[in-house]
Amino acid sequence: METTVDLAAVGRVAKRVELTGVRLAEIKAKCDPRVQGLLTPTVTLNCKIGRHDDATAEVVCDYTFVANSEEVQVIESTVQYLLIYALAGAESPSDSDLAEFAKANGALHSWPFVREVLYGLTSRMGYPPYTLPVMHFNQQAAPPTPAPPNDAPPK
Repeated sequence: METTVDLAAVGRVAKRVELTGVRLAEIKAKCDPRVQGLLTPTVTLNCKIGRHDDATAEVVCDYTFVANSEEVQVIESTVQYLLIYALAGAESPSDSDLAEFAKANGALHSWPFVREVLYGLTSRMGYPPYTLPVMHFNQQAAPPTPAPPNDAPPK
């Protein structure tokens, strides 16, 4: 799984926070135990900023896991984690910085917990345990630098 983030924005928030809580907020799962075979899994993730003030910030991470065997959907699961951070410093981070922080650090901090849930869930459903792959981040491209004015006299 790969996502693009503004690492400068993430860094402005990350240097001021401490993770104080990780809570499983919701989990739903179902499978069709009659279907066997090789599973093709898909995981989607959305981490966003929740409630926040000058002292705390909450990040909500929603995961959807779907596994198919050939054309048949065999497993569907949704998992939501709530991450709680203490904020240090006098001024509040900008909303855009918080959004980038939520996207990157929310994923980074909740990923191992979701990996454990999906591994245990799939094995308890009678399928080979699913191991969530490593999370990769790409640096968001910086805006292009404007070309310097052309001071050459016209021809």
